[in-house]
Amino acid sequence: MRKLSKRDKKNITSALTGILMLILMSVCFYLNLGMYFFFGSLIVCALFNGAFGSFLERAGTQKKVARKPTLKSQIKNSSNSDDLLTVGIDQMSGTDFECLMEQFYTDKGYKVKRVGGSGDHEVDLILQDKKGYKIAVQCKRWKKNVGNDIVLRLKAGKQVHGCYDAWIVTTSHFTRAAIEAAESLNIRLINGAQVHDMIGRWRREKLK
Repeated sequence: MRKLSKRDKKNITSALTGILMLILMSVCFYLNLGMYFFFGSLIVCALFNGAFGSFLERAGTQKKVARKPTLKSQIKNSSNSDDLLTVGIDQMSGTDFECLMEQFYTDKGYKVKRVGGSGDHEVDLILQDKKGYKIAVQCKRWKKNVGNDIVLRLKAGKQVHGCYDAWIVTTSHFTRAAIEAAESLNIRLINGAQVHDMIGRWRREKLK
C-alpha cells in the first residue's frame, strides 16, 4: 500500500471534517436547534480536524524500518571472534573492518598497534615487522571513492607516527587524483577488489 503523503493526509482530514460539518449543519437546520448548536458544531468540527490530523501523523511515524544488522551487533569480541572469518565485509562497520584488518595483518606476522580516535592523523593501524620496519595503515570501510585528501593526510600521519611506509586499505575505490597523489608520495593503495581477494584467500586458509 502506498504511503500517504502530507498532502494526502490533509485532504483526507479535510474531507472527513467537511462531511461531519454537513451532517451537523443538516441536523441543526432540520431540527431548528438555534445558534448555540450551530457554533458548537463548528467547534466540534475544528477539534475533530486537529485530532484526526494528529492521529494520521502518529500512525505514519509508528512504523520502524528494519535495519540490516551490522557486524558490530553480531560480534561479542571483535578482535578475537571467529565471526570475522565468516561475516561479509560489506556488512561491517568501520570499526569492525579495522578489527578484521588487524587480525589479518597479525596472522601475516606483523605486530599490530591500533591507533584510531581523535588526533590519529588518518592512521588506524601501525604494522611493525620483526626488523622494526613500521607501516601506517588507514582503513576505509566506504562505499564512496577515497579522495586525494585522505592520501595527503596519511602522508603527514606517517611522519607523525614515525613510519617508513603508508598504505590505504578500502572496500571501495580511489579517485584518479588520489591515485596520482599516492604515486608521487609512494603510498600503497589497496582497493575493494584486492581487499575481497586477499581476505577471501586468508579466510579459506583459516577455515581449513
